[in-house]
Amino acid sequence: MARIKNDFFKLSGSMGGLSFSQDEKGTIVKQKATVSKNHILTHPKSKGTRDNMMELGGASMAAKVLRMAFLRNKKELGDRYFSGRLSGAMRLVVGLGTGIRGQRKLDIRKNGSLLEGFEFVNARPLVYSIGGIKNKATLNPGRNEVSWTSPNLKPKEQITAPKEATHFKFILCAATVSNYEYSPDENKYVPLEPKHRSLSALVESEPIDLKQKMIASVTLSLRLAEANAMPQAVAVVSAVGVVFYRNVNGELLEMKDARGMRVLGVG
Repeated sequence: MARIKNDFFKLSGSMGGLSFSQDEKGTIVKQKATVSKNHILTHPKSKGTRDNMMELGGASMAAKVLRMAFLRNKKELGDRYFSGRLSGAMRLVVGLGTGIRGQRKLDIRKNGSLLEGFEFVNARPLVYSIGGIKNKATLNPGRNEVSWTSPNLKPKEQITAPKEATHFKFILCAATVSNYEYSPDENKYVPLEPKHRSLSALVESEPIDLKQKMIASVTLSLRLAEANAMPQAVAVVSAVGVVFYRNVNGELLEMKDARGMRVLGVG
């Protein structure tokens, strides 16, 4: 794999023995595969590739469930590469699972700390917008309530706001996703809680004026279910974000490309 620097044309597709694609860092150039699909699926020497493909498939399924749950409340939370980056992060979680390679358990509750720090908008990390955020979101014993408290902030020192921004809001969002395991009978990864319907909730703070010399801490809380504790095989993933606004004739308008959100708790 190689990259093209300063690719003015943003190439995509294929030419000769090369293929071109785009990611958040620019243009990727790859040589076309010379090994047939049948060879990968059947040859003993391709077992490692098949194992990787199987685990990646499980990670991608879990990542899709989690992504769709998060975006159910606010579609603009992630960037255009959100899906692929989340699948890649989930693949790391599979790598720490128990079992033989190709069938390792996707234990998000146990190994989900690898997801903490995942940025929804990679080009604008949460710490770029709001510095000093260290507290993780916390769960109640039943894991169906989430809360988070922001730090006291000095806007001039700890907040990087867009030029015309006048206010901002904190966002607390949480979503659930089942652990997954490999099923020999189905030859694929399946959720350990197949009947669990992924839950999600989102709450925003009141608008906060950026002109203040000191901004007091804000506590946000949300509830994922009216009753009953979360099943043991279901993980709760919590994220904290910020959205900036501009005051236009007394109306606060959300500013484009001025948001950030980070996973700050998995339990």
